Amino acid sequence: MRRLKLAGLALATTLAAMVGVTVMPAAQACGCGGFVAADGEDVAASAEYAVLSWDGEVERVVLSMEALTQSTDAALLIPTPSPAEAALAETTVFGELEEVIKPEEVVTYEWWPDLGFGSGDGAGGAPEGAPTGAVSVLDTQQLGDLEVTVLAANDADQLADWLDSHNYVMRDGLADALMPYVSEGWYYIAIRLTTDADSLSGALQPLDLTFASQQLIYPMRLSAAATSSQFVRTYVFSDHRMQRTDETADAGVLDVRFAGEVPATAMTSDALVSIAAERSYLTVLDQYFQEPSAEIVSDFTFGQAPNDEAYRERVYETRMREIAGIPAGPALTFIAMVVVLTGVLVASGLRRRSRRIRREAAHA
Repeated sequence: MRRLKLAGLALATTLAAMVGVTVMPAAQACGCGGFVAADGEDVAASAEYAVLSWDGEVERVVLSMEALTQSTDAALLIPTPSPAEAALAETTVFGELEEVIKPEEVVTYEWWPDLGFGSGDGAGGAPEGAPTGAVSVLDTQQLGDLEVTVLAANDADQLADWLDSHNYVMRDGLADALMPYVSEGWYYIAIRLTTDADSLSGALQPLDLTFASQQLIYPMRLSAAATSSQFVRTYVFSDHRMQRTDETADAGVLDVRFAGEVPATAMTSDALVSIAAERSYLTVLDQYFQEPSAEIVSDFTFGQAPNDEAYRERVYETRMREIAGIPAGPALTFIAMVVVLTGVLVASGLRRRSRRIRREAAHA
């Protein structure tokens, strides 16, 4: 398929407001979607965090990313298996989650200082009712400073024509990564990001997305277009401990960060309280990709783990027991030596006194 050309998007139809999206040839993909920025600008996701829940029919994704860019105007393209509804989530969501899953502190005490003599130890499927060959703007809404547009298309060539006619410029890698979603009849959310600050760098406002899905899935295939390492953390709320079931789980570095029951009362943000009230078992998975183009071969999919064993990281801290500011081991040893020496001296003095008394009695 020919290269998709794209440079400054103006989504204008009689049913939708204008959404501006522009992309530079060197722009990188983020985990769940494609970051795009103005020609001559660069934008990438340095880290990505997503809260996921699924009731068997509808999936909810609360998404936050940290951007690296000097641009003040960019856009994010996110594929979903059905038309999504978008809202803004509280900025406190991920800070609360980090507090909930923070490692348990385990303190051990030592009596002796270290003297150097030793060392310690899949895809969601095409939804019903997808458009047949046409590109459609399904909805446009304003969320604070964000303009959000929902697009639909299931024909790659027509999508390419539509993008070209609306002045999109998309580099080959991202365009190629988008094609599987097009062939499977997915939909897309185009989100315009703007700021009054010097740049968009840093944590972006969390987005709260809901969409119909046949399975619990997190879109990741666009990240195959990324040209630098990628980090993704998923917080999966369900009835049981969850595990990854996709091919990409076998690539990169995948770690369980947390697993366990988290009651809704442990959190305060509306998004987390409503999610945990329905499904309170939280599984947190981290995955790091050194070479995304080779390691990311599928979306993230999830299934129930063999058991609900809880897991929490532990941070070990060693503290020195002290007496008057001195390590307890040497201090107690010194005290014991003083006591013993004092005892020996006292005993020796008593023996000498006893002998003297006996000699004086013998001469009396």
